[in-house]
Amino acid sequence: MSDRVPGHVDDETALEEVLAFLESPPEAGSADDARFGARLRQVIAASIPLDEGEDPEDGPTLQLDAGLRKRLEAVARRHSEGKYFGDHPDGIGPTLGMDVGKS
Repeated sequence: MSDRVPGHVDDETALEEVLAFLESPPEAGSADDARFGARLRQVIAASIPLDEGEDPEDGPTLQLDAGLRKRLEAVARRHSEGKYFGDHPDGIGPTLGMDVGKS
């Protein structure tokens, strides 16, 4: 997690914060906006469903209905617009064979 986003919270708390931010979005570029982005990524990662054959012990810690998950993924895409390589603090660039062209 980035230095700009202090403290880690459990997945349930992250989901509560994300839902609160959806009700009242933070100002773009603010510290709250950075926290929103980090919590949003945490919630999405914590809710990735298992593929067939994966160990149930490695399953998601959050169960989101399909509609909410789709909404959060759309928000995440809009939130990261123009950041092709994510929010990595070192600005890691493209890797070999990566298509970075705009469609």
